[in-house]
Amino acid sequence: MMLSGCNTDANPVTYIILDFPHGALRLLVQRDGDIRLFYGALPTYRTVKNGTFDIDELFQELQTRLHEVVPAEDRPIGQPYGMVTVEFSDGSRRDYLIYDQVFSEGLFKAACANSVDTEDFADRIFTVECANLGGTTP
Repeated sequence: MMLSGCNTDANPVTYIILDFPHGALRLLVQRDGDIRLFYGALPTYRTVKNGTFDIDELFQELQTRLHEVVPAEDRPIGQPYGMVTVEFSDGSRRDYLIYDQVFSEGLFKAACANSVDTEDFADRIFTVECANLGGTTP
């Protein structure tokens, strides 16, 4: 079931978290312009340049790509998926599935290209994952 037509005029989005595939790269886009790129549950992150993503535009682009969360046995067999969490200004939060790998990878490529942090050994995983997205060797 795809979702569309969510009206956020009364409750604007405060943040969007997207990971794809689930458990790998994770993108956090916040209303205040703070954007971070994480990997899995690691506590380190890369800061992404403000303005790389507009949260309202991103939410609109996601509308036709979001699906209700269903048990694993009800998902397409063998199809990679990610998770999207959206929080609204009233504090409510919704979780969704996303199957659009090309769209998700495009977001991660933009985040990688606009990273403002310098690398240290602890966050080398970002260099490796970003290089994999671009088809290059780190």
